[in-house]
Amino acid sequence: GGEVERILRMVDGVPLVVDAFDGPMPSDAVRPQEGAGAAPDAHRR
Repeated sequence: GGEVERILRMVDGVPLVVDAFDGPMPSDAVRPQEGAGAAPDAHRR
C-alpha cells in the first residue's frame, strides 16, 4: 500500500518537470498559428 502511494507521488511529480522543460515548445508551436489568426493579441487580455 505505502509503496504504491510513493510511486504515485513520484509519477505525479514527473509531469511538473516535463512541463518545465517542454513548456516553451508548445508556446513556440502556437505562435505561427497566432500570426495567421485574426486576433494575435487576444491571449494578452
